[in-house]
Amino acid sequence: MSADDQDGFPLTSGQLQHYRTTKENPELRTAIWSAYRISGALDIDRFIDSVEILVAGHEALRTKIFERPGGELRQRVVGPPDRARLLTCKRVLSRSEDQFNRYIRHLVASEQTKEWDAGGLPFRFGLFRYAPSVHALVVGFSHTAVDGVGNEILMRDLMRIHQERVTGHTPSGPRRQRFVESALRQAAALEKRTRGVREHDFSGVPPVTQFQVGSPEPREDAGTLSRKSDFSLAGEELAALRQLADRHGCTEFHWILAAFTMTIFQVTQQDRLKISIPVNLRGTADRDVVGMYVVAVPVVIDRPTVPNDMRRYPREVGTAVLRATAMYRMESPELLDRLLVTQSERWGARCRHDLTVNYRRVSGMSRRSFARLDWSEYRARVDYSFPGVGLRIFSFEDAVDVHAVLNSGLFPGDTTNDLVEALRENLTSPDHWTRSRAPDPPGEAVALKDAGGVTVVSADTAKVEEALLRHPLVRTASVFRETGRAGETYLCAEVGVRGGLTEDSLRDHLLKLGAHSSEVLAPGRISVSPSPS
Repeated sequence: MSADDQDGFPLTSGQLQHYRTTKENPELRTAIWSAYRISGALDIDRFIDSVEILVAGHEALRTKIFERPGGELRQRVVGPPDRARLLTCKRVLSRSEDQFNRYIRHLVASEQTKEWDAGGLPFRFGLFRYAPSVHALVVGFSHTAVDGVGNEILMRDLMRIHQERVTGHTPSGPRRQRFVESALRQAAALEKRTRGVREHDFSGVPPVTQFQVGSPEPREDAGTLSRKSDFSLAGEELAALRQLADRHGCTEFHWILAAFTMTIFQVTQQDRLKISIPVNLRGTADRDVVGMYVVAVPVVIDRPTVPNDMRRYPREVGTAVLRATAMYRMESPELLDRLLVTQSERWGARCRHDLTVNYRRVSGMSRRSFARLDWSEYRARVDYSFPGVGLRIFSFEDAVDVHAVLNSGLFPGDTTNDLVEALRENLTSPDHWTRSRAPDPPGEAVALKDAGGVTVVSADTAKVEEALLRHPLVRTASVFRETGRAGETYLCAEVGVRGGLTEDSLRDHLLKLGAHSSEVLAPGRISVSPSPS
């Protein structure tokens, strides 16, 4: 199959997941935006020539996604756009170079909040001039077409092509692109795996729950506002973080993930969290191919049960990451996603990326030298409107930069500041981890368990009983607490029903009534007995 075929060719797993996620959540903004400073005299026409060669040479920048009859998503490669649509050029009137820099940063932040036209080009180039020898290049790539690895390849190729143009050499253009054949190769491998696991129940996937902090407001309104907080670890703090990771026998990323998990446990009653991390599903032959190959992999992490677990907890977190990553590499990402959605909906939640950690190791480079590159990067990031908490972490030789985005609908201002400060402490001192259990809720609240016996959220017995009695086939209902062998409290119900009403039907009924409430959710066990009409 070629890119010219009318039927097109399949989307990669990363494209498919991102396309569906943004379609289900239109408020989500996902794109890679960067700003680069270009010093020295710049020939605008030659620079546009370089962009034209770049776009013509990379198939991923010229793809269009369409839907076939039956709902199947496909894509095809189209011709390069008109030269006039490749790049916008503007002159910026600023009083100083510092003011120009602030304007560019503000521009990037503004672009991150805009919706990307699904039917438009997957790239935006903007060239801004302050002086004949000072320009800024602002670049955006839709995450439907380009991931972080592809972004780096594209900017590297653009710099090289432009340098060849400036020195009078014939631009060699990008290396021969293999995006179409790469997508076909991935689709064939996925189909082979899918045939082998079509009847597999994925019993190794632990139950996941939606992130809850006890807020009574509907979750639909919680993703509209966000608060941002940045901090850096350097010097003694950075040395402490890396020494602790070595001492616990884990990687720096796994240590950061464990510290983040314990921070979140401070503000939730849950004993289990789902944290999404980006995983690159490129194969060996696809390492230098520009495209979207990154999928958000949900890693399910349990709260440590006893203080002694703290010693091995980072390694347990690392094991959970490896297990989840292996499943997405060896099984079908689409089937796994479908399973997680079905599983989460059963318990009144949507399988959303409420908690995310995006970690990038900048190897062999200090933050200072990174800022002094020829085209120094103001800030490159993938920005989201997070329903919960998102972290983007850049790890340099001499610093770790942490960019946190917290949903204001879930976290008031004071809580936001406390949460970020707690994260900073947990990264460098595990002594704080033992104080990470959230306080018990006040009033007549009991622990609500999921099917695996893990605490999900608090529930009020009277309100659950009242909700059960709303069902037209329920005649009697009694909701009570039951203490297990380990001393944990369960919420149970005994229900008298008419007809063939089942336990699952009653649980679905409760979830429909209370999917957005912390007080009305399905109990962990329902005993159903028929009663005379």
